[in-house]
Amino acid sequence: MTTLVTGGTGFVGQHATAILAGQDERVLALDPLPIREELRQAGVEYVRGDVSDLRSLLAILAEHGVDRVIHLGSLLAPASAEDPYRALEVNCAGTQNVFEAARILRLANVTWASSMAVFGHSAAALAEGEGELLTEHTPHSPDNAYGATKSYCEHISRAYRQRYGVNCVGLRIGLVYGAGKERGEGLFTEQLFQRPALGQPGVVPYGDDVYCWQYVRDVAEAFTLVSCLDSTDNAVYNLPGTVLTMVGAVETVRALVPSAELTVEPGVLGFPYRIDASPLTALLGDSLRLTSIRDGFAATIEGIAARAGR
Repeated sequence: MTTLVTGGTGFVGQHATAILAGQDERVLALDPLPIREELRQAGVEYVRGDVSDLRSLLAILAEHGVDRVIHLGSLLAPASAEDPYRALEVNCAGTQNVFEAARILRLANVTWASSMAVFGHSAAALAEGEGELLTEHTPHSPDNAYGATKSYCEHISRAYRQRYGVNCVGLRIGLVYGAGKERGEGLFTEQLFQRPALGQPGVVPYGDDVYCWQYVRDVAEAFTLVSCLDSTDNAVYNLPGTVLTMVGAVETVRALVPSAELTVEPGVLGFPYRIDASPLTALLGDSLRLTSIRDGFAATIEGIAARAGR
């Protein structure tokens, strides 16, 4: 089985390619940026490319005999806000190119990254009182370019499933954390993890907020597991995580790094966090990992320190 991971040099992509390589799969990382040397040594093959070029994508998939695709390549929220037209090219056209290539080449599976951003930041209001959980069927209400592109992708994926029989499955990502995060709307976690890991004082924003924390290794594993499935009932699934306030996150870091100097600023970003992930849990069962907050935070801090040679 040969798997191509788009965005294979990115935050989640690096973990997904490493997991597959460790299972003796043939893995290709498609990305404009080169992969890290340790992934190359692990057997991951690098292909320079851009999903917004359908002809090139088809040629790469055919040349390498790709059976399935894990599609993680996209312009994240900050970059999408700066260049919404490029977000359209990469996130919408690029994702549809992957679906179209799967249709033409009859690929076994496309597992692709959607986002909780399809609900918009206002979805956090669902936490008020009794509230409702955000499900796979909750109506979309994106309030930025990134969320809008992911909403489009969810709708067109259903068309490819229903009309053309393409086995494409979206997994909605929330606030993903871990060592090596360099881009995205959740980059503020750099203050929470990197500063204490390097012995530096940090100022943590959005201290009044609540998040559904998702450890990067868990997210990557979920993509690899779903990519092995021949079919699924749903076109899209919510990824699980652990709900914790920002204040609770800071307290956990302080317990792990007693010397941490962290100042918490007030504010709310409004990430959706009341998430129903029970359908994916039922689908994958015990194979679906959910790392505890303490273990995930500890691994993140240790990973950052190790990368810095501390």
